[in-house]
Amino acid sequence: MNIMFDGIVLRDYRLSDIEDEIRWTNTDTAWFYADTPWMEMEPVDPDALRRDMTEIMSSMPENAVRWRFEIEVGGRHIGMVSSYYLNDHFEPIPWESIDQNKNAEGNNAVRALGIEICEMDAWGRGIGGMALTALMSYYRSLGESRFLLETWSGNLRMLGCAGKLGFREVQRTPCAYTVNGKAYDALVLEKRFP
Repeated sequence: MNIMFDGIVLRDYRLSDIEDEIRWTNTDTAWFYADTPWMEMEPVDPDALRRDMTEIMSSMPENAVRWRFEIEVGGRHIGMVSSYYLNDHFEPIPWESIDQNKNAEGNNAVRALGIEICEMDAWGRGIGGMALTALMSYYRSLGESRFLLETWSGNLRMLGCAGKLGFREVQRTPCAYTVNGKAYDALVLEKRFP
């Protein structure tokens, strides 16, 4: 599946993406530490990743609702967008507990979105906002109208992007993370469509 939007493409994972993901996980990890600097990146085993992603790609039906798309700009793979579910208290809900025959809101679940622009030279170009807009449009076509983002108060690029897209803060947990000796808040942001 491909979704074209304003000069970017959201598309399904390809075998050729595996080498990028290995690099982003094992050596070019700046994207990870910009998103979650209080965590430690676990290196990926290249052979295990190849096996896992090959199995996932071969078992996904063409009409399956996608939880992840790769971001491509000018033919270059630069990152990914993804989604998961949170409950009304903004706690994670396991996929297997979701009734796939109901929309997210019928399950008391809200679709949370994630984005990773892994190529640093693509940062600050508005690609994240375009990718999130395209992803929300995809889920809106499936009947969803409420979306969440989780971030932290030190992630100024994400907060700027979310603000431009109309997300508003709905939960703040003070001093949830410490980065370089400074405390930061955990944030949940929400956007609703009519």
